[in-house]
Amino acid sequence: MALKEKSIELLNKGVAKEIQTVLQYIYFQAHFEDKGYTHLSNLFRKIAITEMEHIHMFADRIMFLRGDVIMKPGGDITYLNKKDDIVDVDIKNILAIAAKMESDTVDLYNDYASQCSAAGDSTSKRLFERLVQIEEEHQDTFDIEGDNFERFGITYLALQTIQRVDKKEESGSVDVGME
Repeated sequence: MALKEKSIELLNKGVAKEIQTVLQYIYFQAHFEDKGYTHLSNLFRKIAITEMEHIHMFADRIMFLRGDVIMKPGGDITYLNKKDDIVDVDIKNILAIAAKMESDTVDLYNDYASQCSAAGDSTSKRLFERLVQIEEEHQDTFDIEGDNFERFGITYLALQTIQRVDKKEESGSVDVGME
């Protein structure tokens, strides 16, 4: 019985980590959307949705083990600096925060997989291992975007803005502040 409880505890820690990540990425996504950085906004939205799917995967496993899913973030959200009512959307910093979050998650899930294995729960172990691979892909994506921003600087942002304007002109939409 104690072995099952250990897996439920670790799975709920995974839920907490994923909830925190979803909230963080939605926060970043909202700021990118507000600035017109469509590519980055869509990237964070897409990855946040993937992280929500991870919550469902953990919840399914917890329910199978006859546990209860604890829906509570595992930590605080990192808010952007604000000066004179303007939020500083520091892209390099945001991408570094996201990459670090993914790296930390990879380390946690590798540890949790080992603990589940030691507890004799190979199914939960495989779930954590599967999610490690996905989180590594997210980390790689954020690292690549950070490298692109480092390499191309303001041009990186200008191209995203131009792309957004071109798409609106193609669709014939008029920007009235709502999409």
